[in-house]
Amino acid sequence: MNSDLCKRLGIEFPLFAFSHCRDVVAAVTNAGGMGVFGAAMMSPDELEEELSCIDAQVKGKHLWC
Repeated sequence: MNSDLCKRLGIEFPLFAFSHCRDVVAAVTNAGGMGVFGAAMMSPDELEEELSCIDAQVKGKHLWC
């Protein structure tokens, strides 16, 4: 199910999840989709903490904020 879009984005499946929950974003990313973290209302410190947690869970896979 890998399309040209998947290849360009570096994902395995055309699955996109837009969430404010870091665990959902990490799970979708680890499953081969594109987890997108919504952080518009967070302070810089909150954002740093959340992104660090996501980064630790996805182990270097792409992360879009």
